[in-house]
Amino acid sequence: MLELISEGNLSPPDLHDEERNTRRVFDFWDIGLMLDGIARCPEPAVSGLDGGSFTIEMYQDRERRERHEHSKLFLTPLGEAILAGKDDFSRHNPIHRWWGGTKLTNDRLWRWDPDKRALVAP
Repeated sequence: MLELISEGNLSPPDLHDEERNTRRVFDFWDIGLMLDGIARCPEPAVSGLDGGSFTIEMYQDRERRERHEHSKLFLTPLGEAILAGKDDFSRHNPIHRWWGGTKLTNDRLWRWDPDKRALVAP
């Protein structure tokens, strides 16, 4: 998601576009909630998101949905540092969510070691 946003001239619907987002792994609602999570937090990685929180109520309100869909997304300095591998989102923001039956929190995050090509336990 950060890579796509770093290319510039991107709006939330572009994250769902199969030609632009060739790594489509998540569905519509997952993408919207993840974008919300990195844009609406104590230290955001993304700026420019408008329309309010990504909820069914936002999506059913035409004016809010249009503001959301026409938002122009940009990386913040933190987003740029994360993309460059120089910082970590979880150092600046609380992590508390369930993903695939696993509770993720700041103190329980597994990491990927690209050199060893392996997961590293918290």
